[in-house]
Amino acid sequence: MLRFSVALFCTFLLLSALAPAGPKATDEVLSALQTRLENGTDFDDLIELLSELEPVELAKLQAEYDKVWPQMRDAYLAAFKEAAKEQNSGPLRQANQKILRQMREHFHTVRGMAEGPMKSALKVKSRPALDQLREILLPSAERILRIAGDSLKAQRHQALRLGTFRDGILRAAIAIEPPETVKNIKGGEMRIAEEFSDLDHSGLRIMDKNRKVAGSAMIPETERLGVEELNLMRLLVGLNALVIDPKLCDAARGHSEDMAKKGFFSHTSPVPGKASPSDRARLAGTTGGGENIYMGSAQPKAANKGWFYSPGHHKNMFSPGYGRVGMGNYGRHWTQMFGR
Repeated sequence: MLRFSVALFCTFLLLSALAPAGPKATDEVLSALQTRLENGTDFDDLIELLSELEPVELAKLQAEYDKVWPQMRDAYLAAFKEAAKEQNSGPLRQANQKILRQMREHFHTVRGMAEGPMKSALKVKSRPALDQLREILLPSAERILRIAGDSLKAQRHQALRLGTFRDGILRAAIAIEPPETVKNIKGGEMRIAEEFSDLDHSGLRIMDKNRKVAGSAMIPETERLGVEELNLMRLLVGLNALVIDPKLCDAARGHSEDMAKKGFFSHTSPVPGKASPSDRARLAGTTGGGENIYMGSAQPKAANKGWFYSPGHHKNMFSPGYGRVGMGNYGRHWTQMFGR
């Protein structure tokens, strides 16, 4: 695992960059930075002092800092990637695959229950199984760091501190480059974690295509996010991702609007020509049968959560027989429609 030395980082700056010819104020800032990094103490006040340096000093400080910073950043991200790789190979991967199979079996066993016993099992079995599948199949930076242990955590801590100081330089210098050093480190961690996701690749491609379809069809972002959340859950439990159908979204949105404006909450609509879900799908120019409805929040997560814990709606969400989906929102009303 690659490592870097904070002391070496600061010493390089002091000896080869700014001393002895550099401005005294800059030397003092770097010397104080080195001391505080080695002692593990805060240096927020040093970042504030950067604004007192002359532009020429800041420019030189940034130039010299950036001779070393990329090596420090890349060394940490390389160590992070090595840890992620180790956790997704050999015995650890075998153990994860065993847990994955067990959790999916638990999940689908509950889905096959009668609605009575299923209702309580959704909370005590299905949700914990889904959460564990998410942790295994979508490894987060936090999980990778937790398993890797204290050494990598310490390396990350120092990388973020050095990144914070660099952002301070960029802000003080009013640089063209945005002060996003720390943000970029965390983004690098996220991209590495995503590399080791074991989600079905064909499903991920469908989700990517759905984003493009939603954009071209001008499907509201909240509706797209609701479909994406459902598809992610389906992939976690080993099911196919559903193709977003803009016409089903139109039908679903129309039903949500009708329920809100006409004061009813039912799969059977009093609106002429829209009596059943299949009628509404046909009127929108497509086909569909299964339907979920929800009232209570404008947020798609709330709708999906409500349906997840409701046996009949849950069975629709995780039916392997569906291939298309539409989700439509109006105010606090949601409708989710499925097609084959």
